[in-house]
Amino acid sequence: MTFALLLLGAEGALRFVGWVQDETGWALFDAGYSFEIAGWAAALVNAVLMLLALVVLFGLFEWRQMGFRNFRERYAQGLFFGATALLIATSVQVFAFSWLSAVEFTPLLRTDSLGPVAVVFPILYMLVIGFFEYWLHRALHDVPILWRFHAVHHQIEHMNAARSYSHWAQDVLYLAVITIPLVFVIEAPQQHLAIITTFYIVSNYYMHSDNPAVSFPPVLRHVLADNVYHHYHHSLAVEDWGRNYCSFFSFYDRIFGTQHLPSNETLHPTGIAGYEPISGLSDYLTRPFRRAHNGAVDGS
Repeated sequence: MTFALLLLGAEGALRFVGWVQDETGWALFDAGYSFEIAGWAAALVNAVLMLLALVVLFGLFEWRQMGFRNFRERYAQGLFFGATALLIATSVQVFAFSWLSAVEFTPLLRTDSLGPVAVVFPILYMLVIGFFEYWLHRALHDVPILWRFHAVHHQIEHMNAARSYSHWAQDVLYLAVITIPLVFVIEAPQQHLAIITTFYIVSNYYMHSDNPAVSFPPVLRHVLADNVYHHYHHSLAVEDWGRNYCSFFSFYDRIFGTQHLPSNETLHPTGIAGYEPISGLSDYLTRPFRRAHNGAVDGS
């Protein structure tokens, strides 16, 4: 029930943010800015407002659990690094799609020609995304150079919805490996994805929430991953690593032999022992590009 309320609240918040994005874009265009610049600025507004809206929404549920304490400790750093990653990744995405729009190509599929398949298209789409995200996530752990980027995410201690940020280069990698290739596969799928778009956007914040009140009943974890399931993936204990890579469909972990089903609602301590926490903006932007240090170990 709590998760359902979160989804309803997120749906309303995201619709409002979408409206603000449209109004911002047209206002800038009417003010004389080019369509490209207006669209880029509107996309940045959307990204930041979406982050703020969802963190505030989750914060209401988390603060109820935590007694409305320690705002700066719980949210300030996550909001700062999360907004930085979104601004960079969104800018890359806008300019990438602008370039793609100028390239003449024909996607393999068109959503308006799916016929009866359109009925189940949202589920098929999510299954495909879940499969590729699972293997990309494993690569982030198993390939040393990729782990250096992903370690920025795993070094986070005391996770919550705001403290769920990744390194900006990891977000750009997802764009290059998953988002852009889908443009070449299928044209304009958004009109068929309204049912699951909110769930997909909310899932990253939800997975890192430290409020047990929003977790699923244990039986659902055989199909869907929740925050308790994902906290085990972030466990500080090295012997727990290499489990629960899935971001929403947990059965891929079972299929590929990496599943651990939590037996209770315990949220394991998270982080990487010996890995110095990110200390500021410059460190966040450049840490993976510098020599390995401070005990940053393989994340497999």
